[in-house]
Amino acid sequence: MIISTLKPHITHDAASEADRSPIGALRAGESVRLGFSDGAGAVLDAELVLNGDGFERRYKMALSSGHWFCDLVPSEEPAALWYCFCLQLEEGEFWLCAGDGGRFGQLQSSRGSAFRLTVYAAGFETPAWFRRCVMYQIFPDRFARDNSDTARRGLDYHRSLGRQVKYHERWDESVDWQPNSADGFYFPLDFYGGTLRGIEEQLPYLKRLGVGVIYLNPVFEACSNHRYGTGDYLKVDPVLGTNEDFERLCKSASELGMRIMLDGVFSHTGADSVYFNRFSRYNSPGAFNAGQASPYYSWYDFRRWPDEYRCWWNFPDLPEVDEGDGSWREFVISGEDSVVRTWLRRGAAGWRLDVADELPDEALALIRRSAKAEKPDAVILGEVWEDAVTKTSYGTRRKYALGESLDSVMNYPFRSALLDFLTFRSDSRALADFLLGQRLNYPPPLYFSLMNLISSHDVERARTALATRLDARSMTREQQAGFIVAPAQDERGASMQRLAAAVQFAVPGVPSVYYGDETGMNGLLDPFDRAPFCQGERPLTDWYAALAAARNGNDALSVGAAGFSAPDPDVLTVLRAVCGGRDEFGQAAEDGVFLAVINRSACEKSIVADLWAGHAGLSGAQLRQLRDSGLSRAVCLLSGDTAAVSEGLMQLTLPPESARLYRIS
Repeated sequence: MIISTLKPHITHDAASEADRSPIGALRAGESVRLGFSDGAGAVLDAELVLNGDGFERRYKMALSSGHWFCDLVPSEEPAALWYCFCLQLEEGEFWLCAGDGGRFGQLQSSRGSAFRLTVYAAGFETPAWFRRCVMYQIFPDRFARDNSDTARRGLDYHRSLGRQVKYHERWDESVDWQPNSADGFYFPLDFYGGTLRGIEEQLPYLKRLGVGVIYLNPVFEACSNHRYGTGDYLKVDPVLGTNEDFERLCKSASELGMRIMLDGVFSHTGADSVYFNRFSRYNSPGAFNAGQASPYYSWYDFRRWPDEYRCWWNFPDLPEVDEGDGSWREFVISGEDSVVRTWLRRGAAGWRLDVADELPDEALALIRRSAKAEKPDAVILGEVWEDAVTKTSYGTRRKYALGESLDSVMNYPFRSALLDFLTFRSDSRALADFLLGQRLNYPPPLYFSLMNLISSHDVERARTALATRLDARSMTREQQAGFIVAPAQDERGASMQRLAAAVQFAVPGVPSVYYGDETGMNGLLDPFDRAPFCQGERPLTDWYAALAAARNGNDALSVGAAGFSAPDPDVLTVLRAVCGGRDEFGQAAEDGVFLAVINRSACEKSIVADLWAGHAGLSGAQLRQLRDSGLSRAVCLLSGDTAAVSEGLMQLTLPPESARLYRIS
C-alpha cells in the first residue's frame, strides 16, 4: 500500500537534469549530480548505490527543498556502471530502481534493476568528417561489372591454383545456394564479376545519391565470393582488379568528395591462404604444410599439427589466429608496412573490423593506434551486434566502446528496434525509449558515429523484412530460395521502408544504405541478400537522395542535439537542433531546428508536437535556447507542407504511413 501511495511522489528521471546533471555518458574523472524528488516528504534518509564489475560503493545523500542529491566522480577510469537509490522510510527500507525502459525510477520494496551510467576515456575523440557522412555498403562481387576482362582473368587465376569457381554469364541469374562441395554443403564459389573499376564507374551515381563514404566488404584475395577467408592481405583479389585499381578508386572517390572504407578480417585467415596453405596452392611455407619451418606457424593454435587447430566457429576453412603473437601483430597491425597501415597509405579512409568482439581489447586498441599513426582521421568501426557498452564476450566485459579501441560500431540494435516498430511488434514509445537509451548511455564521440543500418550482408534486406514480417532464420535455404515477395507485400514493404529511411537519416549517427536497398531489392539471408545490384519494382532512389540532401545540407541533422518523443503509439518524432553556432562537439556549425515526424499507421493522425518540453534527451541549456529562438513556422523539406509553431507547439495532421521532415524557423 505504501508503494502505491508514494510512487507518484518519489521520482527519478535519468533524462532530466533535475535528477542527473549532466545527462548522458561522462568523461573519466568528470563529476555528476544524481538525485531524486520526494514530493511527499516521506524519505528519512537516502543512499546512492553505485556498482560496476566487481565493486559496489554507497554515498550518503543530502536533502534540499524536497530533492535528495549526491555529487560524485563515479570513476577515474572508463567503465560501465549502474546506480540506484536505497531509501529509508518510516515503514522501512525501500529502493528506487530503473523501471521498464531504464529511464524513470520505480519505487519498490526490494532491490531491482539499476540505472546505467557510462564513463568513457577523457581523451576520446572520433573523426569529425565521419559523423557528417552518408555511408553506402557494397558487396564488391555484386555491384557493378566493367567492360574489361578483369573478372574472367581473375577467375582463370583461381582455377590455375586448383580452385573450383563458377562465373555467372548473365547478371540477372539467381544466386547459387544448393550444396556444391564434397562435404555436401553450399560453398560460395559462384561469381558475378563485379570489379573495382565497375564501382569507380558508378561513383557519379553514388555522388548523386548523397554518399560520403563507401564501405566495401572484403576485397583481398580469397577463394570465396565473400572473401572473409583471406588468402593474401596485401593483394586485391584479381577478380576485382589490382592494387593499382584500388588506389585509383580511392583517388577518383576523393575527387568527388567521397572516401573508401575497407573490411578487415583479422581474427582468422583462410585455410586456403599464403599463411596457412592447407591445400599447398601457394608457393609458400604455410603453417599447415610447413609446420614450424613456416614464418606463420606461431600465428595459429595447433592442438596437434597439422590437422587439429583452433578455428572460427569450428569452420576448418577459417583457422583462428593468436592475436597476442608478436609476428602476427607486426605483420597485420603494428609494423611500418603492416596490413592496417599499408592500405591506409594506399588510400583507404578506415577499417570496419569483422567480428570485433572476438578480437581482444588490447589488439583492437593497437589497431586503432596504428591506424591513427598512419592517418589521424582514419575511422575504426567494429562489427558488434549487441549493446556496445554492456557487451561481454568470453567472460569479460568489453571496453571497446569506451574510447580505448574502437571509434564506433555497427548499430544492429537500432535495426531491430526500428523494424520492430514498423512491423507492429512494438510501439513508438518503445522505439523512443530505445533511441533515448543510446543517447544517454553511449559516449557522444561513438554515438554520433554509429553505423545506423537497416540492411547488411548478414541479415535479410529491409524491404523483405518489412514486407513479409518473416523470421528468416527459421527457414531453410530451400524455403528461402523458393520464397517470392508478392506485389502487395512489396508495396507495403516499400511504404514502411520509406519511414525506416526517414528515421535512419534523422537520428544521430551515420545512415548506412546497403547497395540496392534504395532501388527496392528484396532478399532473405545469405546468399539471397547478396544478389547482383538491380532495380526493384518499387525503387526509392529519389527518396534516399532527398533524405541525404537534407542531411548533408543541414548541420543540425548530423551533429546537432537530439530529442525523442512518442506523442501517439503510432507516431515518433525526432527533434534535431544547433543553436548558438556550435554543434555537440563545440565545433562551428550552422544554426537550425528540424523535426522528423513518422506515422506508421494506415490512418491519418492528428498530434501536437511539443518542441520545448516533449523531447527527452535535450539538456536544459538546449531547451532554453529553443525557447529563445522565436520559432514560428515549419516547412517540410520532403513534401512542402507547412505548419505554424506557437509557444513551442506544432499541431500536425499526418497522412497514413507518412514521414515529414520540418525545418523550423
